Amino acid sequence: MKRKQNKYGLTLVEILVAVTIIAILAAGLYSVSNYLETQSKIKTTKSTIELLCTALEQYHDFYGKFPFKAGIDYGLSQLELNLNGNVVDDSGVPLSACDYNDIYASSEALYYFLNQFPAGKKIVDSINRSLLTNKGQMGKEYFILIDTVNYPLIHIIDPWKYPFRYTYKQGDNFPIVISAGPDKDFNTPGDNISSR
Repeated sequence: MKRKQNKYGLTLVEILVAVTIIAILAAGLYSVSNYLETQSKIKTTKSTIELLCTALEQYHDFYGKFPFKAGIDYGLSQLELNLNGNVVDDSGVPLSACDYNDIYASSEALYYFLNQFPAGKKIVDSINRSLLTNKGQMGKEYFILIDTVNYPLIHIIDPWKYPFRYTYKQGDNFPIVISAGPDKDFNTPGDNISSR
């Protein structure tokens, strides 16, 4: 007489199929979450650029000119000249061109000038605090020494922690504010986010 066997477990094939389905769903969820995070960062960047452009318009209305001229090669010496001070580290030691990364310079000057009048300060204060820092790539804090006072040298960064670039040349109608985008490279224009 044959006995009927009850099957209470799962076969190895059934377990492997279930694990495969879960892995496919997890991979899909991961890629969707990365896409949504990138889109959120792009939206935040565009919003920040719009705020900066509004502040630049207000600056122009207040002073009758834009803050300063800057090309893509704007660096430490131009920054110190425009701000009439010296860039120093957190221990008060003046920085040389070797110690300072020029990618921060135009963003730092932009922040400084937009804070020099009430409407600009109000607009800049509305920028998300996580997008403002005075720390360089190595985590050192930078200051601008004007007369005998050290002021934090704040630069405006995008959500990828890379500074915005400000450019304004002779003949331009309006300055350009640009983010290097997700790849943090201004030389690949495909993902750059610009005010233009």
